[in-house]
Amino acid sequence: MHAQIKEIVSSLIDESREYNSCPLQIKKIETEGYLITSYDQNKVVAVGMLHIMNENDEKEEVVGAFSINVKKYMWANAEGFSHDAMIEDLSEEVFTLMGVDEVVPYLCS
Repeated sequence: MHAQIKEIVSSLIDESREYNSCPLQIKKIETEGYLITSYDQNKVVAVGMLHIMNENDEKEEVVGAFSINVKKYMWANAEGFSHDAMIEDLSEEVFTLMGVDEVVPYLCS
């Protein structure tokens, strides 16, 4: 697991305790990511390593986050879409890129 991701997730947990005592549920996924949700909300965020193109058109690894529209994810899953197909074909409907600093306010509001 990338050390930077662990540090960020740990800081998100700390921030959530200060943010209206908003407890988070955290589940490790794959080797470099986490799914995070609040106990009382139906909101999910994934935090992990993202591969993005920088200004020099080179792939760069950064820690990033995206929200998951649970209803649309469940629909796509029930329709037989694979995770790769959801990313390729439905990414704008199912996933929304967000800054790591937006995770706790999103989950706890």
